[in-house]
Amino acid sequence: MGERWLRWLWLAIVVAASVHLRVSLSAYTPRFDAEDETGYYRTESAYQYRYARMAAAGLKLPDVDKAAQWPEGVKPKRELTPTMELCTGGLYRLLRLTLDFRWYVILWVAVVSSLSIPALYYLALTLTGAPWASLGAAAVYGLSWAAMSNVIAAYTFESFTLPLIHWSLAFFAAALSSKKRRFAWISGLLLAVALSSWHFTRFYFLSFMLALLWAAWRCRRDVDALARLRLALLPVLACALMTGLLVPAMREGALALSPAMFLGAGLWLALRFPRKAEPILGAFFLAAGARALGAADSGSYGHVYALFLAKIRFGFVKPANPSLLTQEERALWMGPFNSPNAGFLVFCLAPLALVLAPRALRPILKEEKPEQDPLLAALCDAFFALYALGAALVLRVMQMAAFFLCLAAVRLPKKWLARGALTSFFAALAVLEAVKSFAPASRLNPFMHLSSAFTSEDIHPTTSFDSELEVIRWLRRYSKGAPTLANIPFEATFLTYAGNPILLHPKFEAPGIRVKNAEFLDALFSPEEAFARYCEKYGARLYVHTVYEGLDLTSDGPLYLSGRAKLEDDAAAVSFQFHPERLKRFRLVYQNDGFRIYAFGNGDYPPVEGPAPAVWDESQFAPHITANGELLLDVSSALRRQQDAKLKVFLARVYQGMHRYEEAVENYDLAFKEWPADEASRKDYDGLKRQLQSRR
Repeated sequence: MGERWLRWLWLAIVVAASVHLRVSLSAYTPRFDAEDETGYYRTESAYQYRYARMAAAGLKLPDVDKAAQWPEGVKPKRELTPTMELCTGGLYRLLRLTLDFRWYVILWVAVVSSLSIPALYYLALTLTGAPWASLGAAAVYGLSWAAMSNVIAAYTFESFTLPLIHWSLAFFAAALSSKKRRFAWISGLLLAVALSSWHFTRFYFLSFMLALLWAAWRCRRDVDALARLRLALLPVLACALMTGLLVPAMREGALALSPAMFLGAGLWLALRFPRKAEPILGAFFLAAGARALGAADSGSYGHVYALFLAKIRFGFVKPANPSLLTQEERALWMGPFNSPNAGFLVFCLAPLALVLAPRALRPILKEEKPEQDPLLAALCDAFFALYALGAALVLRVMQMAAFFLCLAAVRLPKKWLARGALTSFFAALAVLEAVKSFAPASRLNPFMHLSSAFTSEDIHPTTSFDSELEVIRWLRRYSKGAPTLANIPFEATFLTYAGNPILLHPKFEAPGIRVKNAEFLDALFSPEEAFARYCEKYGARLYVHTVYEGLDLTSDGPLYLSGRAKLEDDAAAVSFQFHPERLKRFRLVYQNDGFRIYAFGNGDYPPVEGPAPAVWDESQFAPHITANGELLLDVSSALRRQQDAKLKVFLARVYQGMHRYEEAVENYDLAFKEWPADEASRKDYDGLKRQLQSRR
């Protein structure tokens, strides 16, 4: 009993350390202000945070939320999955908390997401029967950067849904091991909640069925194993089916007729009627494939299937010609859905991947195979293989891949698992991962230096958080709730923190939003009149233009996403970026060093103050217009000069703080030769010069 309590104590310590790391990292970000929540969350997180805040205030989610997708509206209960937001806000209201809601959400995310740690411990213990080795593997996962990176300063579905998925799998393993159907029902109920809280869970559900098929095939001659599988599978399928029929969002997405449901039903029937297993499985495989590729399932999820196929088709590298991809493939193949680069993999997997070192040594030392339940072992190995491939396809899957990586590490002989040296090795890796996670971006972090050697330079235009805050505050003060159009990464922020209705949002599973975004991109790189027609069609009164629309010419930029390989000089994006004087139907009403706001139609706004920052000056980018009207810009060189100038300004201010004024002036002069001074830097420089002159 004493040893068991000691293990639970250590597990609690690991969970507490995980929570502390996640809260600390979320609080020590440039976007965090203890006194003001404005702008803290972005994109999907901001969109979801708004619904959670409504639930906390006791407000019902609207049946049709026009502000969240102006003017036609989005149906949050039917087209989205607001379970997480309702649980977050509902608990806050139930407990009658007075804690700042943003702080509460940070704590909620840290605590709930850390519940995957005991799930891994329980799952590994069921697989191995070795408690200390299982605890060590769970600690490596829980304190790793790969496990927590997606939930730092974010309010994403991973933080809520992945623990449900992991516990569902843990109880399913318990059902297989103990033949107790109640564990299977608990597994099914947890999966049901996970399915209703994140559309992406249906892809886990599909991987779950594929892993079960593999495990069943590996154990096809083990009658007892197949009987246990059939016993555990039916409750899970029943819960998933009821979710598909009763939950509006899942009913809208036809979960009950999804490829995973076809595979699951086919597997259960094959187990029930083993003499007809092959024709049953063949028929249901064909049905699942037809469903995945058919119009019905692709309506909401076709962009994900298309992305996977496109990545395989092009060897995980985006083609230089964007027209080789469909609009849906281009729209999703960016950001967290990119394939990981070498530097990212090194940072995530060093030293995490060493957790597999003992398993890699087993065949070299010619040790016997692990004495573990072959059905559970095959299931866990299948998950590891599937999510290793998934992580190669999509960055966002890395958290799941890390979970199954640590689970795969305990597939060892019983005598190895009983050794204290193995637990000590896992504990050392957990400590190294915790140290790395404590300050991931620090120059003192050796893993950052290691990964930088494998990271290629890819210069993108950037916007500062201060500039974004200025835009939000301007919208609050002057826009009077005018429907606002911007690129998707910023739209949800303007909705949540400025209260402006938005035309576009990041929830691509909602009907029509992908087509609407494609129209926006097409209009942006067409002449002004086409862009004006788009604004008229959807009722936009303000357009917030960022440096990304005009200057991000990479394969992640809006130009590539629009399907164009060339930037035309008469494109609306060029006029918004460099030539507001050319515009006939839009007028510039605000600008800073990252954003410009244009009014469309009537509206009383204050005049634009001060000169335009250099980023809006076309001459800085060595423009050249070809005979066919293509605008060529040397963006990379200009952005390098801008970055060098920012670094020198930073050094100048450091020297100034150290009272080394001559070095400060020298760095200011060098910075201004690289890039024209912004207003704040020029003011600091002039003040410093006057101070030096007075001393002389």
